[in-house]
Amino acid sequence: MTSVDVPLPAPVLRGERTAGLLLARTGVALGLWLLLGSVVVVPLSLVHLWRPAVVLPVLLLAGALAVRLVRRLPAPPAPVWAVALVVASALGGAVWVGSTHAEHVVLRRDAGTYALSAQNLATEHQLDVDVAVAALGGTVVVDDPDVTVASPGFYEVGHGTGTHVVPQFLPATPAWLSVGYWLGGWTGLLIVPAFAIGAALLAFGALTARLVGPRWSAVATVALTLCQPVLHAGRSTYSEPFALVVLLAGLVVLAEATMVGASGRWHAARGLGLLAGLVIGGVGLVRVDALREVALLVPVCALLVIRHHGAGRPLALGLAVSTVVSAAWALLVSRPYLSQVSGSLVPLLAGTAAVVAVSALWWGLARRGASVPDGVRRRLPGVLAGLVLAVALVLASRPLWLVVRQSAGDPGSRVVAGLQLRQGLPVDGGRTYAEQSVSWLAWWVGVPVLVLALAAAVLLAYRVGRVLAGDPVPAWLGPWAVAVGSTVLTLYRPGITPDHPWADRRFVPVVLPALVLLATGVVAWVVRRARRRWPLTLLAVVGVAGPAALLVPAAVATASFLAPRTEQGEVAAVARACAAFEPTDTAVLLDSRAANEWTQVLRGPCLVPSLVLKVPRGQPVPLDELAPVVRSIRDAGRRPVLVTAESPDPLAALGAHPRQVVDLRTTEDQRLLDRRPDGLAPLDVDLWVAPAPE
Repeated sequence: MTSVDVPLPAPVLRGERTAGLLLARTGVALGLWLLLGSVVVVPLSLVHLWRPAVVLPVLLLAGALAVRLVRRLPAPPAPVWAVALVVASALGGAVWVGSTHAEHVVLRRDAGTYALSAQNLATEHQLDVDVAVAALGGTVVVDDPDVTVASPGFYEVGHGTGTHVVPQFLPATPAWLSVGYWLGGWTGLLIVPAFAIGAALLAFGALTARLVGPRWSAVATVALTLCQPVLHAGRSTYSEPFALVVLLAGLVVLAEATMVGASGRWHAARGLGLLAGLVIGGVGLVRVDALREVALLVPVCALLVIRHHGAGRPLALGLAVSTVVSAAWALLVSRPYLSQVSGSLVPLLAGTAAVVAVSALWWGLARRGASVPDGVRRRLPGVLAGLVLAVALVLASRPLWLVVRQSAGDPGSRVVAGLQLRQGLPVDGGRTYAEQSVSWLAWWVGVPVLVLALAAAVLLAYRVGRVLAGDPVPAWLGPWAVAVGSTVLTLYRPGITPDHPWADRRFVPVVLPALVLLATGVVAWVVRRARRRWPLTLLAVVGVAGPAALLVPAAVATASFLAPRTEQGEVAAVARACAAFEPTDTAVLLDSRAANEWTQVLRGPCLVPSLVLKVPRGQPVPLDELAPVVRSIRDAGRRPVLVTAESPDPLAALGAHPRQVVDLRTTEDQRLLDRRPDGLAPLDVDLWVAPAPE
């Protein structure tokens, strides 16, 4: 009998177990903590209990629970140097983003809406905004059709004494921003997204370590850190950093659940599957379009159930429960927003229902013993790979044969037309430029990453076909379904005003991490094959060229944005505006820019009751409409103060004596439609006030 040499496993070096624990669990724990805090904001705010004395202890308990839950996650050893690089990249990215944060608090874009919603939540302890009907002159004023208390991102709801304002977006992001406001005022609020970016990078490192290998997690994390859209989203008060960290945490848990179930540990797989479903479905507390990722995982649930995998049913249950909770919270506090986005939300709901129905039919047929015919089984891998390749080629080639348009009556069409006029482009406001979405990605990550990611997506699609034909379910299946499916849908319809770099934040929650992860996987595969079979010289070339393809294009594209800060001085400008009003003043805003930018600023941080008199752009203020409003405000014992932001001329024309209280010259991001941004644009922020003449 001859002996056979069996290779021994590599010894675990000192510190690698601790490094593995840090890598596998830290980012996931932070994602779980963020999600748990998001769950409690609606019930606490509905009873006006979103207060530091209540919320901070609740968040401490939520953090302890998150730490306990992640103890279920396996944590294989990892090289200390690789984990150190991941942590350094995450911390460096967070510090970088936080130290260059924007001060977008005078409302122009979504970031201003989130910041002002958070300030209101932090100070008023509820999500709804009280408009102080009596101080506005009573119901006769707020029910006047020529008057509104609404502004972009803040919807007027109700009538008479019940009139109030509802912020536009879902409550999770304002909730966490409000915690920053308690701890550090406006600066604390504005740097909270930087912490979310750091947590997301840690979670991304954990996902890469699990699916590609811990040694490659450092390269992938640095590559994602260098992506300008990620930095841009983290520098402002957007929801994308929070959605990113929760989704990545959920995908890490899903990959572990799939792997553990494949090894026969059914009890552990059930617990991890339930947790993964709860976390991924819980992204709906942050962003309403997270339903798309839930829908993409429904067929994965069906396959796991058909294969009698321990994680299948718990995953489906977790997705269903957290989706229902997210929907209930959105209906309670964001109903006007849901109505506004119904044009895209209804098709998403219909598509999700169709996917659920097809998956249920598939499960039912499998339960009755139906099997895939042998001919289909043999052809399925090639068909799926070819389908992914064909879809990618169609998306990339669209600029050659398609111009995507929306209704010319859409409010965004007027914005696009104005940008086209200023940039010397043919004026066609209905254009969405969605056909150029692949080019947008190439600006920031480079063509090599797109090609590498496509190669990985196609190769894994081939393997998915083999899985459907009977091969074991791999750990990467769920993340692959989310990465490829969500990327295709986002590229097909970005659904955002197409000015850059503002529009590119649409790629942050899924598309950019998906591309970096897929491309890293291909590079790692090639290097491993080269190590076994290729000459040392060729191995060295591949070992340098592969990581360079991931890092260099992103670094070059981002280089122009390393240090500049945008909207600097707006916090101080708000303070100056607030100081210009007396406690008994009521603001009457008379031009469209004041109505857009300053209504909620004056009502929120300044505590000045504010209303907008609807004056068509370029038209004089109608005295017959202004006079009764001013009279009603005086009858309420208040002093009416007229406000403009475009020019003092309307105030002077009314016989008032305007005084400029804000004269800020700062910068904002460019708003380019057809080329990559490479710097900042000037921004003027002005405010004139004048007591209404007798």
